[in-house]
Amino acid sequence: MAAKDITDLSYAELMKHAHLFSGIPKDKKLIDINEFNKFQKHDMRINVLDWDTIFDDYFKYILMLRFSKKDKDVKKLFEPSIGGPLVSLIHKARLAYALKIIDKTALNDFENIHNIRNKFAHNAEMNFDNTEVLKLVKKLSTAKGKKVTAKNSYECFSSVTSKCVKCLKEASQQEFYRLAAIKSLKEQEAKGD
Repeated sequence: MAAKDITDLSYAELMKHAHLFSGIPKDKKLIDINEFNKFQKHDMRINVLDWDTIFDDYFKYILMLRFSKKDKDVKKLFEPSIGGPLVSLIHKARLAYALKIIDKTALNDFENIHNIRNKFAHNAEMNFDNTEVLKLVKKLSTAKGKKVTAKNSYECFSSVTSKCVKCLKEASQQEFYRLAAIKSLKEQEAKGD
């Protein structure tokens, strides 16, 4: 089973491995296929919602690095209870784009990830073979040049999340370099006085 990640296994493959480990005869079903599919869709829904939250938090972190002030008034920008202007992933991503922290392709990916999240957040039965979700997945940079289908749409979504993690990691490193350069300049100016 080491060759494939468990999340990539089909129902039949899972049943085969469950049989090997449990001693239950192959012809006995451990899990009803409908229950398994429902669980898998629920798991995908949680992943979609989680990635949006993770990216949202990461943008807040990067933007706080960029802001010269970090007091409670600046933190209110992110506060939903008072209508802060940076409460959603899309607003943070657009500001990051305006500040040249991310590029246009990344901005489009984050906007589509958030739009996919909204589909899943407002409908517990949503899945990746829904036509509206498929349209959004087709807009992801990892779907360019591919025929996006119900079978591979979650894969396209997963690959764009990996790409976005790398993008934000690089952006936070650039912010640290920028802050280090500013600190170095201030130290040089202080020595020159």
